[in-house]
Amino acid sequence: MAWKLQFDEHEVGVDITARRPSLRVRIGETTHQVEEGAAAGGRFELWVDGARYRGWRWAAGDAVYVRLNGRSFEVRLPRRAAGGEAGGAQDAILASMPGVVVAVECAPGQAVEAGERLLTIESMKLQMTIVASHAATVAAVPVAAGSAFERGAPLVTFVPDAPVKP
Repeated sequence: MAWKLQFDEHEVGVDITARRPSLRVRIGETTHQVEEGAAAGGRFELWVDGARYRGWRWAAGDAVYVRLNGRSFEVRLPRRAAGGEAGGAQDAILASMPGVVVAVECAPGQAVEAGERLLTIESMKLQMTIVASHAATVAAVPVAAGSAFERGAPLVTFVPDAPVKP
């Protein structure tokens, strides 16, 4: 699973290449083995390629602030508004937390109205219905019933700036 993360002002590509028996991530051409240690109250402990790192993290909105080895970083998933304008209608629904898709209730090419059901997901033992925030045409549904997803994964994308099909 590939991610584009923004560390301060720099965009970095991170690809999760394995989850078991341990997490492996590729950044650029280098693959790292990552293991998580004990964490409490925003503190964390990681082992990256056998080296131990301790730090602190705090999530606020779409950003995670990380303090590691005396340096502070702001990490976020890049987002864009539809049509390139701030405050425009969203062109994708991204997962706010990891979970599993219970039911898919829309299809590519389907016109949807604000409040219409798109997906039912389960996360942290709670089922939630994801609804359209605005009238739009569904471009893609990159998840299927029974599939797992991570935080930030696209769940439904919309055709940008396209009129709704009647």
